[in-house]
Amino acid sequence: MTGAALRIATALVGSISYDGKHRGAPLGYAAFTMPELAELTGLSARSVRYALSELAKIFGLTIEHFGSYDRHLFTFSKVYEADENAVADEDLAPAETAEIPHEKRTSGNPLPPPLYTETKSNNDTTSIIQILEGAGSVYQTPFAAIIEDAKRGTEAAGMDTQFLWKGFHMLNARNDRIIAPLSWLVAFVRKAKPMFQHSPKAPALAVSAAVCTDPVRLMARPAPFANRAFHESDLRRAIGADAYEQHVAAIQSTYDAPRFAAQLAVHGQAVRQGTIDR
Repeated sequence: MTGAALRIATALVGSISYDGKHRGAPLGYAAFTMPELAELTGLSARSVRYALSELAKIFGLTIEHFGSYDRHLFTFSKVYEADENAVADEDLAPAETAEIPHEKRTSGNPLPPPLYTETKSNNDTTSIIQILEGAGSVYQTPFAAIIEDAKRGTEAAGMDTQFLWKGFHMLNARNDRIIAPLSWLVAFVRKAKPMFQHSPKAPALAVSAAVCTDPVRLMARPAPFANRAFHESDLRRAIGADAYEQHVAAIQSTYDAPRFAAQLAVHGQAVRQGTIDR
C-alpha cells in the first residue's frame, strides 16, 4: 500500500460512524467531501483519486452520494481477519462481506472510484519523508529518481542530487519539522537555483557614428537650422533676391536636391564665406 492510500484509509477509518450520528453519516460509513479529504491528509486532488482507486482494489472501498450535503459516503466492503494458526507468508483471505441494511443507506447512485492502473505518480513511493540529521545518502532511498526527474528542465538541472537532498533536510530541520510530504521535496527541487552562478555580461558593441556623405547636407552645416528664416532674409538683402534664387537653383540642378535642402546649403555656404552671420 502506498503512503497516500495509507493516509486516506486512516482518515476514513478514524471517521466511521458507529452510532449513525457522526457527521450525519449512517452506521458503518464515513462522510467527507473530496476537498475535505485532500485538506485532512495534505494530498493533492489527484493523489486522493489514486489512493481511493487503490483502496477500492484492496479493501473494496465504495462511494455513494450523500444527498444535499454534497458529501460522499465511504465504506469498506471487504474485511480481513488474521488467523492465529496461519503461516506468516500466506495471503490473507477476505472474511465474509458485511452487508449494511438497505434502510440505513442513503439515496443516490454508487460511484466507485475510477481504477487507475498504469501510472507514474509519485504515490508509488511513500508520500512521507522523515527529516533526519545529516540527511544520509539519497541513493539509499527511493527519492533519488524523483529528485532527478523533478530537476529536469529547471535551473536545478545541473545541481548535484545529494546536494539537493541535504538542502531539503536542512531547510525542514531549521523549521523544526520531523516529517515532510513528498510534494514539498518536488517543489523544493523545482524552485532551487544554483548559487554563485554569474554569467559574464557581453561587452557592449561600440557603435560608430554614421558618417554623412551627402554634399548638400554638408554644405548646410555651418548655418544653424533654427536660424534659417533670418539667414534667408539677411542673404536676400546682401546679394539680392535674383542672385539668391540663382544660387538655390544651381544647387538644385547640380545635386538634384529639393528646394528647401538647396536653400539650407546656400545659407551654409554664405555663412562659411562670411557673407552673413550664423
